[in-house]
Amino acid sequence: MKAAIYARYSSDNQRPESIDDQVRSCRDLAQNRDCIVNPAHVYTDEAKSGSLRSRPGLEALCASARDHEFEAVIVDDLSRLSRDNHFLLTLYAELRFYGVRILSRADCLDSEDPHSKLGFQMRGIVNELYLDDLREKTLRGQLGQKSRGFTVGEATYGYRSEPVGEMRVDRRGRPRPDGYRMKIDAHEALVVRRIFQDFADGVAIRAIVATLNAEGVAGRRKVARGWSPSTISRILKNEKYIGHWTWNRTETRRDPRTGRKRRHPKAESDWHVTESEELRIVPQDGWDRALARWREVDRTWPIPRGQRSGEMRQRSYTETHPPHLLSGILRCAECGGAMGQVSGKSGGYYGCLAAPKSACRNKLLVPRRLAETKLIAAVRERIADADSLHHVLERVEAEVRKLCAHLPEDLKLKHASLAAEERRISNFIEFIGGGKGTPALGEALRAAEHRSEELRSDVAALQATTGSVFQVPPVEWVAERVRNLQELLEHETSRSALLLRGVLGPVRLTPISPEVGKPYYQAETTLQIVDLLHDPEGGSNWLRKWRRGELNTGARGTAVAQRKSVCGVTILRFPATTLPFLRDGHSVPTSFREQLATPVTALRAAKVGGRFRDLEAKAEARALLRRGR
Repeated sequence: MKAAIYARYSSDNQRPESIDDQVRSCRDLAQNRDCIVNPAHVYTDEAKSGSLRSRPGLEALCASARDHEFEAVIVDDLSRLSRDNHFLLTLYAELRFYGVRILSRADCLDSEDPHSKLGFQMRGIVNELYLDDLREKTLRGQLGQKSRGFTVGEATYGYRSEPVGEMRVDRRGRPRPDGYRMKIDAHEALVVRRIFQDFADGVAIRAIVATLNAEGVAGRRKVARGWSPSTISRILKNEKYIGHWTWNRTETRRDPRTGRKRRHPKAESDWHVTESEELRIVPQDGWDRALARWREVDRTWPIPRGQRSGEMRQRSYTETHPPHLLSGILRCAECGGAMGQVSGKSGGYYGCLAAPKSACRNKLLVPRRLAETKLIAAVRERIADADSLHHVLERVEAEVRKLCAHLPEDLKLKHASLAAEERRISNFIEFIGGGKGTPALGEALRAAEHRSEELRSDVAALQATTGSVFQVPPVEWVAERVRNLQELLEHETSRSALLLRGVLGPVRLTPISPEVGKPYYQAETTLQIVDLLHDPEGGSNWLRKWRRGELNTGARGTAVAQRKSVCGVTILRFPATTLPFLRDGHSVPTSFREQLATPVTALRAAKVGGRFRDLEAKAEARALLRRGR
């Protein structure tokens, strides 16, 4: 009878020789049962847990069984096949279907025995209980370490674990400390603070990722793609950076249908929470700002499946990623609704978004560039005093120096620690060079060299930070930036627009219709009231009435819109060199009839084929043309 052998051991902590021992005992059983084992049908899995279903050796075994390449599978014991009872019984049924026997040496079980089915089920339950017992003992040991103040597998970017207590050598010659405690990694902590600062200032997560990858900032894991948005998101939501460490919050369960592990939350009573201010990397103010930004960003994403739309008011993408400097802050004084860009001609026009729905009477438009120029001029007027700005920057420099006052002392301590570690390395090397080396000393030397490299990076990071402390720029530089405020703001429109919202607040645009002159908008901000006019005398500001479905006035010729309302009809005045394009329902203005009195203009109009409201107007134009001849 042709037979195959399967052997497995669980983790790196076990001896690889375990595979050879299992194969040897299986060959002895094959010899006793008169089975022939082809060396090609010896399947092994090294350092693979018995709870896993996806194992290369086991999958190759099942594939060969489907092809009927052997008639029996020999294992040292059933736990080698699986420690999951459900999967073991599934495997048992599958191999029986293919006509393959299962022989277990230690369990003395043969699937061909009619009474073995109960034995297979009982051994599967016992093997699964072993995993449950091992899991419980592991958790108990981890809880003991946590109660003694040590960390248990809580590696996080920005921190490094350091051995604490007496070093002991285990049975395999490896040094084992009493435990490990977390310490802040100075270089990585700078990156974490920078991420929080940029995000709180309005920088998008993808922009942060692009900047870090472009600058070659190293992450904890060296992967080809570098930083990713998911990594940045996890950092921004990790409470460990404010000294709030929560352990045992979740547990992993294996899906019985797919065999994949899934995380599930535990009861809050099982959590192990510690507060450690010495492990804080991000100040509370920075954390609160990032949390507030998260609330804004979360409302721009699609609503999760199964959640009602009324449970969380979603914000528009324009509100969080404004394309223009004034996007999202303009409000109509007539209806209180939002005002946005309603036309793209000549840079675009702002108007009430409720007007096309006949929900607002305000149909006036204002050029986008004009509104931006006037409102930013109001901001520049407030901050135009360079001396005041210089005074503010001096106060900022003083605060920064106060926050960085500990850096020289930290740098001094790091230099001392580095010198001590280098002396320790030299002592190790001298001792080993004398012929007294042991595996434990080799491990200790490698650990000391690793700590020395970390200290060197810490010193370099602190030196770079000390040399780049904020300094007040010259007054002339500040004045130049203030003069070019609009150009500076347009360099990064999205971030500048979010900043202007905080400075100007909601901007209410009130349409003003004076007795003399043309209508215009009056913008009311937190700074002052600004008239959106081209000139202080109330000249044309290119505002025009907006009618739903009306063509753009600049679509034919160089028509200039004039603000005069006659019986609700829009009056347009055209230069003599252009042809009017009047739609049904519009009257022919008297001023245009006067223009047609010029023979050249009338002839040009006749050649182009201008359209009129009725035949009477057309006949009048022809009469004017004949009279001109």
